[in-house]
Amino acid sequence: MYDKILVPLDGTKTAETILPNVVRLARESKAKVVLITVETPTPTAGRAHSSNNRLGNGLGNGLGNELGNAPATLEKTDPQMKAYMDSAASMLAGLGVTATTVTTTGDPAEEILAYSLKHGCDLIAMSTRGRSALRRGLMGSVTDAVVRSSHVPVLAVGPKSVEGKDLDGAIRSVAVPLDGSETAEAVLPHVERLAELLSLEVVLLRVVRLVPWAYGAHERVPLDTTDIEQALETEAAEYLGVIEARLKAKGIKCRSEVMHGVPWDKIVSFVGKNDEMMVAISTHARSGITRLVLGSVADMVIRSLETPALVVRPL
Repeated sequence: MYDKILVPLDGTKTAETILPNVVRLARESKAKVVLITVETPTPTAGRAHSSNNRLGNGLGNGLGNELGNAPATLEKTDPQMKAYMDSAASMLAGLGVTATTVTTTGDPAEEILAYSLKHGCDLIAMSTRGRSALRRGLMGSVTDAVVRSSHVPVLAVGPKSVEGKDLDGAIRSVAVPLDGSETAEAVLPHVERLAELLSLEVVLLRVVRLVPWAYGAHERVPLDTTDIEQALETEAAEYLGVIEARLKAKGIKCRSEVMHGVPWDKIVSFVGKNDEMMVAISTHARSGITRLVLGSVADMVIRSLETPALVVRPL
């Protein structure tokens, strides 16, 4: 399933929240993990001082205390970051995961994307937030850029997901939002692999949203849409039923849920009420003004949930 997982780190605990999610995936699939950090030009003295304090709160108290008192630079051969990355790799090794480290220089998102393609990575796993604006922002906007542009699936987690919500422990099911399109269904092969690998229950979601004005209910003209709503719900249930049957035939535990309302809001509400659930979703990868105007269900789901989210961009 996964042979090589790329994990961006920046020396913060926030970035490290992805690691518990990576451990089980790597162990179960016997995948190799590549820890990558991207260096950018040397900051001002004030920023370097701030970065010392931040890195001092990094992986493990012993490592953090030792590195927190060391002078910091942001050069490619920064010994401080090298020691941090080596320690992270050693920690993973102690958990039965083969891990190597790599340091590159340049734009974080571009370097992550380029490395994942050049070296045949099967998954990019990263936190949705990281360094503040005082130093290079490896996560947050970078995760957003990676999710929108990556042809490699991305597993993204919010910083609070480490609090009892990781793939190694609490996650027992995966929610899969579908809208009937081939784009949305592009995530299904990845879901099948995850479900088989981690013994997860698959919950197929379809949100039915009726727009009254589209059926003549405008200018205060009443319109009984009961029949239309029932027809839409029936169609949605039948659609999910076909996919559900296909997954069950492969031995995957699966069920379906049809909901009414605004798609991203209903998805977030449903997943948010299930502490043992992650989400897997396909993205249309909109960008620029189109994305700002039309929005993105995948984007809203990722930003609104702390649970792990597997995001797949159709080729």
